[in-house]
Amino acid sequence: MNANARKIPVAVICALGLAAMAAALPSAWAQAQTPQAKERIEVTGSNIKRVEGESALPVTVITHEEIEKSGATTAQELLQLIGSNASVGSVLASSTIGATTFSAQTANLRGLTGGRTLVLINGKRVNGFAGEVNGVQGVNLSVIPFSAIDRVEVLKDGASAVYGSDAIAGVINFIVRSDFRGAEATAFGAMPTRSGGGRQEKYSAALGFGDLSRDRYNVFASGSFTNQHNLLQKDRDFSRSAYLPGIDYNTLSSNAFPGNVTTGGIGQPGGTACTGPYATFYPDLSDTRCFFNPSGAPGVESIPDTKDTNFFGSVKFQLTRDWQAYATALYSKNENHFVIQPVPISDLFTYGPQNDIPSTITVSPGTPFYPTAAAIAAGVNGQVLNVRYRAVLNGNRDTTDTNEGYQVVGGIKGSFGNWDADFSYSTAEGKVKEVLNGGFPLYSLALPLLNGGTVNLFGPNSDAIAQQVAATNFNGETFHGKATSDAVQGRLSGELLQLPAGPLALAVGADYRKEKLGQNYNPVLATGDVSGYGGTFSDVHASRKDTALYAELNVPILKTVEANVAVRTDDYSDFGRTTNPKASLRFQPTRDVLLRASYGKGFLAPSLYQLFVPQIFTVTPAGVTDPIRCPVTHDTGLDCATQFSIINGGNPALRPEKSENATFGIVWEPVNSLSLSADYFKIRLHDVITTGIPFTTILGDLNQFGYLVTRGPADANFPNLPGRISGILQTFTNLGSLHIEGWDLEAHYKWPRASWGRLRFDLSGTYYVRNDAQNLDGSYSGFVSNQAGSVLPGVLARWKHYALLGWDNGPWGASLAQTYQAGYNDVAPGPDGNDRRVSSMSLFDVQGSYTGLRNFTLTLGVRNVLDANPPLTNQNLTFQTGYDPNYYDPRARLVYANIRYAFK
Repeated sequence: MNANARKIPVAVICALGLAAMAAALPSAWAQAQTPQAKERIEVTGSNIKRVEGESALPVTVITHEEIEKSGATTAQELLQLIGSNASVGSVLASSTIGATTFSAQTANLRGLTGGRTLVLINGKRVNGFAGEVNGVQGVNLSVIPFSAIDRVEVLKDGASAVYGSDAIAGVINFIVRSDFRGAEATAFGAMPTRSGGGRQEKYSAALGFGDLSRDRYNVFASGSFTNQHNLLQKDRDFSRSAYLPGIDYNTLSSNAFPGNVTTGGIGQPGGTACTGPYATFYPDLSDTRCFFNPSGAPGVESIPDTKDTNFFGSVKFQLTRDWQAYATALYSKNENHFVIQPVPISDLFTYGPQNDIPSTITVSPGTPFYPTAAAIAAGVNGQVLNVRYRAVLNGNRDTTDTNEGYQVVGGIKGSFGNWDADFSYSTAEGKVKEVLNGGFPLYSLALPLLNGGTVNLFGPNSDAIAQQVAATNFNGETFHGKATSDAVQGRLSGELLQLPAGPLALAVGADYRKEKLGQNYNPVLATGDVSGYGGTFSDVHASRKDTALYAELNVPILKTVEANVAVRTDDYSDFGRTTNPKASLRFQPTRDVLLRASYGKGFLAPSLYQLFVPQIFTVTPAGVTDPIRCPVTHDTGLDCATQFSIINGGNPALRPEKSENATFGIVWEPVNSLSLSADYFKIRLHDVITTGIPFTTILGDLNQFGYLVTRGPADANFPNLPGRISGILQTFTNLGSLHIEGWDLEAHYKWPRASWGRLRFDLSGTYYVRNDAQNLDGSYSGFVSNQAGSVLPGVLARWKHYALLGWDNGPWGASLAQTYQAGYNDVAPGPDGNDRRVSSMSLFDVQGSYTGLRNFTLTLGVRNVLDANPPLTNQNLTFQTGYDPNYYDPRARLVYANIRYAFK
């Protein structure tokens, strides 16, 4: 790593410098500091209530006002603005395009994926995703009642000793409104300024009544409905082509319509005449063959059509002055309808229970559509001709995922003397269902028909033939899964005794949790007979119990020094017992400066899916090349720019992951209006569980990973080469260690109020010093720092920040926000063979609001106001081309309006 790579980016220095210079204004330094009343509250990261203020752990709080100014309408959109939430390993709604994710949306702190990020609502665990598949883990964020959120607290440090051994990457705690009284209704609409789809509508309402102090009860309920309409890839200039030779990007397919004849090198019958939207001629690639451009095909989406329905309710009843009974309930339903290109069928692909039967299509002499003239010209007349075909008569692949679930929590909390207690029970259930609506022919029905000579593989067909072909589709439910969780929790915290520096406080507690996962696939999938579905699948049924005991002690050593130690023991029914400690230190040498540090350990048991899912077969995206055979054979479609089978599946021999987390930070608050903080973090994750080494990494280093590639028999035409690739092994495995280091930086400043109003500046960002993975020889490679791909798909940019400058004056308010992400090395080299650099991305949002009308709040905003295109990338890890959908919104510039009516 060169010396310049460790420097803090200029953007950060300028932003922090702006805040520091603003703080130096004489009027700010002279501002009076009014003392405020303090009360003990619950702070994310601790079981002990404390006086509000900066703790020994780095916690970022996103207030309700900041959420509204962000323009975000879902939890997933909001987390995209957090520097510590990376796109590497993320799963978004758009990830369903061309991949089996069952429409999950996951958080992803530190780029460690959703399974290592703990998600809470009001401090209580949220049920895991029932559709876990192919490494998709964690909480599906579509269940979060976004309209009911009061604030979000992000603990950017491991919390295994406090919340559970799996909180390795950190904790995201969504705090829902409390003691709300009144009613409000909101209507939101958004529209891209570019042509095409992508519009969005959202409607929400909330109602609350009852005063706890007077009526002894409070009832709150909220509901929302959101509809995000689809956007096609062809409707954006940056995503409509799968062939970008300037950056060495080619995911075109030789499976086209009209079909390509490969026997004798005929190509398209009729030479270079490519007609229709499913075949395009590229003279620099082939004189005789036409290619299918998946990005420009009709109906192929960048963003699917999604509908989200959420309800949340809470009831509180004040039993006595000191004791309160409470209950919360949430329900969510997410419907994701997505469309991709027609399925390819040819000898390039295989099917069957073991995915080893070629789906060959041929045209025989004597049949009506045999290309006699082209066969005569090529000298192969009278031979059976091999055809690579795109099943356009079967239609686009059309799928609907439905995620539905509920969670109910009930409990009692209160205090006696100096002690606080909280006892609760929760039960949750999540269901996932996937239905195929069209475009997935059964090989056993389609191949006899396509090989029978009655279907024109090279041109139009009669309505009767088209109906026969369409009748080979499998339509119906392919998958349904259910995940349940039941938990009992009890916690007691209070002061043991009074020390000279303050109270010695203790928290103890116990948790019991039982989880079940059931996944059921349509039996037809086990046969591998459904084309275009991604391979074979088998059922999973498993359960687990976890019993935990924990304790936390807060020790005031001096008036300025406070220590906190915690320990938690988890006893898993399938993995035994693990004990994880944590210690933190808070030192405040002056009123303006706070120093803090922490160290802890974590333990993550393999998920039920990772252990017990049977092996399944999938395929790589198009455009993948065998680095050994392709340079010699130059055979496009077999060894070059093709697709290979991938073998995924569970591994009962998996070991648990273990982690070490350490932080050190400083907070400087010279005046009430200014806060600057810098927190160093260090994570060591051992025995990392991955879905297997990505095929891009395997094929990029066959000397090290060649043992994961299976090949067929040697080719007689190339006896000195190994056989054609028949499969790439990617089952779950423990793969060495990860070393992650970096800095979380924040700056917050409020200008003194003046006649023209008041300004506020907020910046939060994350800078990675190191993100290295262990190689098989024990060495470490920094393959993620500023780089895409490798062991985890996506991007972990060296620097990412979100900055907001807000202004308010009476009923008026306005804001300017920037999202910035540093550039990185692309997935594949450029045309010159050297590392290709993906440029940085800087997006600006503006918003204005007015509250001068009684009970009304009017908001207008523009996201990506400059209509910036995404950085160009040659990544082929998703079906979206030319850009990375993990961190860029292809709607581009988006104008939105929000109207809220509220009264009390």
